[in-house]
Amino acid sequence: MEKSVKKCCGLNFKSVSFKELFFNKTMLFAYILLAVGVIGWIQIYALRFGHNFVNVKDLVNINADDAKQVALAMKEQIFGMHHIEEVPRTEPWGMFVIQYIYLLYGGSALIFLTSLGELFNLKISHKASAALITLGISMVFGGLASIATDLGSPLNIIYMFLNPQPQSGMWLMLPLYSIYIPFTFVEIYFLMTNKRELAKKLALWLVIIGLGIDFGEFYIQGMLFQLSEPRHLWTNFPALWIYFLLTGMLSGISFALIYAGLSLRKKEWYNELKSTLRKAGIVAIILVAAYETVSGLSGLSEYPFNIMFWGYVTLGLALPLVLFLIKQDVLAGVLMAIGTFAGRELFVFGGNADPMTNRFGMGPEAFSTYNVAEIEKTVFDSPHTFEILIIIGCIGVGIAVFKLLDTILDVSNQPH
Repeated sequence: MEKSVKKCCGLNFKSVSFKELFFNKTMLFAYILLAVGVIGWIQIYALRFGHNFVNVKDLVNINADDAKQVALAMKEQIFGMHHIEEVPRTEPWGMFVIQYIYLLYGGSALIFLTSLGELFNLKISHKASAALITLGISMVFGGLASIATDLGSPLNIIYMFLNPQPQSGMWLMLPLYSIYIPFTFVEIYFLMTNKRELAKKLALWLVIIGLGIDFGEFYIQGMLFQLSEPRHLWTNFPALWIYFLLTGMLSGISFALIYAGLSLRKKEWYNELKSTLRKAGIVAIILVAAYETVSGLSGLSEYPFNIMFWGYVTLGLALPLVLFLIKQDVLAGVLMAIGTFAGRELFVFGGNADPMTNRFGMGPEAFSTYNVAEIEKTVFDSPHTFEILIIIGCIGVGIAVFKLLDTILDVSNQPH
């Protein structure tokens, strides 16, 4: 810890200049990603709130010559406007949800694993827990930035409060994060506070409550996706919240390894941390592979789902396992981060493509996809330009949150 610190409320705040806080190399990199995202956000909100949509006024006193054009315009509004790159209304979930479950579930699982290490009194957990939980909550903010974009209009959120539906997984997310995020910061506080006696007295209770909140979060997320009954791929998964927890561990461990390789290499306990993350990664890969074997995910064999599937299996599971065994841990983390994103794509787009109902008049097919070529625009659209830009911007949100907290609180250099 640097000597230049200010003590307040049991924490040591680094004395840094405005330039050091907002214009260091990491923040500049985050700004670049955010700038890319801003371009996408401007595009989507200009489209949502500035487009000249057809309304009831346009239908009054309409003549026969214009009726067809108005009908086509209304069809585009309801079923998607591909020519102007709006997210199609026929695609229930897209890239924003993929990024949401990728970053948020990964960050939550990393917090869960770190808390578990604290519960079992792992020495390395005490050394790295503040940094890893801060990394986890930063990933959560990146995921929330993505889903906030997907919600579209602030009116949707207001209406959710005006007409609360506690039985709904979507509604339960609101009170969940109003508890989950503040409590995570409470955990970080007690990991870093100088008031050691108070911290020791509350440590066990904080860890137990934190693990309970983590379980609750994954359970509610499982409820959210299982609300969509026609989606065979989602509703057929046994205990969907376990799937989110296990696969979240993969992306959480991958980000922890990348962070450790970039920022913690000079620590005397770096190799010990890598070893712990390696063991956790191997266990997570085995558990996920066992889960996926019984989930039927391999049934998605048509393009583009086969590319997602093999990218997930190869980069997210097989190659990282081999690299862990030969102790190439950081490289394993990089590949696992890429592969688990492909897995999230497979889950979301595969769920869209594998319905149990006869919505399209082609007959129900409970355990296989429809002819994707016939209904491609209904089940899958390649990510639009602004979607990709926003996804990049959400990563910038996570990096910026972590760097600001690390610069002020020095979470990477806590005394042990």
